[in-house]
Amino acid sequence: MNFWAEILNRFKMRWILLILCGLISAYAQASQLNNLLPPVRLAVVNSFGSNLSVRYFNGTVNAIAKAVAPRRLVVQFYDQEVFLEAAQNKGFDLAIASSGLTALMTDASGAAALLTIINSRTPDPNHANAGVIVVRSDRDDINCLADLKGKTVAVSSTKAFAGFLAVMGEIQAEGLNPNRLFKSVTATHKPMTELVKQVVNKEVDVAFIASCLLENMEADGVIPKGCLKVINEKKDENFYCKHSTRLYPGWILSAQPTLNSKTLRKIMEALLQLPPGKEEGSYWTVATDYDQMNLLLQRMEVRYLEDRTIGWMLNYYRWYFIVGCGALLLIILNWAYLAFAVRRKTEQLRKKVEENREYERENRKITERIEALEKAKSIGIISAMVAHELKQPLGAINNYSEAILRQLKRGKKPAEEILTEALSEIKSESQRASEIVEFVRNIGRKEPRQRKRFNLESAVEHTIELMKRLGRLNSKCTLTGAENLFVYADPLNVDLVLMNLLKNAEEAVRNQQNAEIKVEIKNAGADALVIIEDNGPDMTDGQFASLRNLGQSSKKDGLGLGLAIVRELLEANGGSLKLVRIPSGGLRCIASLPIALEDKDGPG
Repeated sequence: MNFWAEILNRFKMRWILLILCGLISAYAQASQLNNLLPPVRLAVVNSFGSNLSVRYFNGTVNAIAKAVAPRRLVVQFYDQEVFLEAAQNKGFDLAIASSGLTALMTDASGAAALLTIINSRTPDPNHANAGVIVVRSDRDDINCLADLKGKTVAVSSTKAFAGFLAVMGEIQAEGLNPNRLFKSVTATHKPMTELVKQVVNKEVDVAFIASCLLENMEADGVIPKGCLKVINEKKDENFYCKHSTRLYPGWILSAQPTLNSKTLRKIMEALLQLPPGKEEGSYWTVATDYDQMNLLLQRMEVRYLEDRTIGWMLNYYRWYFIVGCGALLLIILNWAYLAFAVRRKTEQLRKKVEENREYERENRKITERIEALEKAKSIGIISAMVAHELKQPLGAINNYSEAILRQLKRGKKPAEEILTEALSEIKSESQRASEIVEFVRNIGRKEPRQRKRFNLESAVEHTIELMKRLGRLNSKCTLTGAENLFVYADPLNVDLVLMNLLKNAEEAVRNQQNAEIKVEIKNAGADALVIIEDNGPDMTDGQFASLRNLGQSSKKDGLGLGLAIVRELLEANGGSLKLVRIPSGGLRCIASLPIALEDKDGPG
C-alpha cells in the first residue's frame, strides 16, 4: 500500500510541476509583451529645481502612470530652450510647462493644451501665474522699476514666461526700455531656485522668478525669511503670493499628436478625478482666458522686431565684434605660422614614420601578451568567486542531506513534515547555487542585473534567520531601524551582500567574550543603509588597509574576495560600501542601496 501511495504522490507532484511551469511561462510571455509597448514620455520644465518639481507633480505623475498602463511612463526634465527644441523633434508625448511656454511650444509643434493646475494660493486658473522681481532686503537703492537701471540681472532663460517675458512686458508697460535698462541680463539655464540663491549671496543684483517660489523657499528653510523683497509688488484678492506683474493662466498639461484620443481621455479623467494635494491643495482644472497672455507674447515679438535694428545690434554687441575681429586676426597669423612650421616638420616626420612603424609592431606584440595575462587573471578571479559564493548553499544542502541519511542509517523513517522541509530547503539552496553560477557568468559577460522593488527589512530578516538555521550565525544578533523600507536592486545580489557581511562579522566575534552583532536599517534620503556592526578585536592599520584590496585578506585562510564581491554587487545596483573601524574594537560595515519610488519598480 505504501508503495502504491508513493507512486500516486509522485504522479500528482509531476502534474503540479507541469501546471506551475505553464503558468510561469505564460506570465513571462505577458511581461515580455508589455515591455515591447512604447513608453509614454512626459516632459516637465525644470523651472523650480528637480526637488520642488518632483514634490509638486508627484501625484500627477502617479495618476498618469496608472492611466497609460500597461505602457511605461518616462519622466524627463528640460530647461526652457531645450524643451522647445525637443517639442519640434517630437521628443515627448505629454508636457507640463507654464502657459506662455506652452503657447510657444504649441505654435511650433502642433501640440494641444489640455488642463491647468491650481492650488490653494492660486485658486483662479485664469490668474494663477505671474513674474516676480526679487532683490535683497538691505538694498535701499532699489525700490521701484526705474531703480533697476544699470543693475545686473539673472534669469533662467529668455524663453521663460513668468521668469522673463512677463517681467519684461511689465517694464515696457511702465514706459521703460528693457533693452537699455540693465547693465547685463544673464541667462543661466539653471532652475529659478539657483537664481534666488545668487541674489542672496550678492552674485547678482536682481533675479526674475515665477510667483510662489519665494514663499516655498522660505517655508522650506532654503533661504532666511524676509531676506528678499519684491519690486513693483501688486495685490490681488484671489492670489496669495507676492508678484510684480499682472496675472496669467497657471501651468498647463499639453499633449502632442503622438498620443491617441483614447489614451488622452484616460489621462484627463485620471487628473480631473485626482484629489487636491496634501501640502498645497493643488489639483487640475480648465483655464478659459488666454487673452492677456497672447497679447503679451504678440507685444514682445513686435518690440523685438522694432528695437533690434542693425545699429542697435552693432552697439549692443560691440564687444563681441571687437573680440571676434581680434580672434580672426589671430587665426590668420596662426595659419601663416602653421603653414611655415608644417613645411619644416614634414621632412622630420617622414623620417620618423619608419621608426614609428617598428615601434607599433613591438607594441602590438606586447599588447597581445598583456591581454592574454589579463584574460587568465579574470578567469582565476571568477573561478574564485564561484568557489567563494557556492560554499554557503552547498554547505546547507550537505547539512540537510547528512541529517536525512543519519536517520535512515539508524533505521528511522523521517517524519513527513521534516522530510518535506528538508527537501524544500535542498531545492531552495540548489536554486540559489544555480542563480549564483548564472550571476557569476553574467559578471564575466557584463550583462545587466535584473533589479526590482522589494522590502529591505524582510530581506535582512530572512537572511539572518537562514544563517542561524544553517549554523552560520551563532552569536547574538539584533535587528533594529526603519520598517517597510523598499529598495530597488537585485534581491539575489542583496542576499549575497548580507551573507558575506554577516559571515565576516560572525568570524570576527567568534572568540570574543559577550560576542554581539548589531544590524540597523536607516533611511538616508535617496538611499537606504544597512549597518552591520560587530564587537570583534581591534584591527591594525595594515589589516584595515587590506580590506580595500582585491586578493588580500586579514584572515589567514581568506581569499580576499568577500568584500570585493560585496563592493562590486552594491555598485552594480547603484549602491556603495563603507568600512569604519570602531575605536573600542570591531568593524562597522555600511552598505547603501537606492530607495525605490512608490509609483513604479525603480527610480527614474
